[in-house]
Amino acid sequence: KVSIHNSCHGVRELGLSSPSELTVPYFNKIRSLLERVPGITVVEPKRVDECCGFGGLFAVEESEVSACMGRDKVKDHMSTGAEYITGADSSCLMHMNGVIEREHYP
Repeated sequence: KVSIHNSCHGVRELGLSSPSELTVPYFNKIRSLLERVPGITVVEPKRVDECCGFGGLFAVEESEVSACMGRDKVKDHMSTGAEYITGADSSCLMHMNGVIEREHYP
């Protein structure tokens, strides 16, 4: 079971998925790609395109808020029952992995 992280940049700048604030039909290019991989189940968190808290200098200037946002996002992914979190933005994945390691999440 794999949960998709939709990064802010990927959604709003690269067009990898539809942003939840627009009233357009939902699409997700990462999901479409992963659904072609045999043997995995693809899931998405409830807050599908909520920020993980690691954008730009925000994580440096607002480190406590960034950490809290990261914990919330990881918990949202964990609520899907996924064994893995994947996405197209390595900095988001690095941030969430740091949260997982610090909090000793599975």
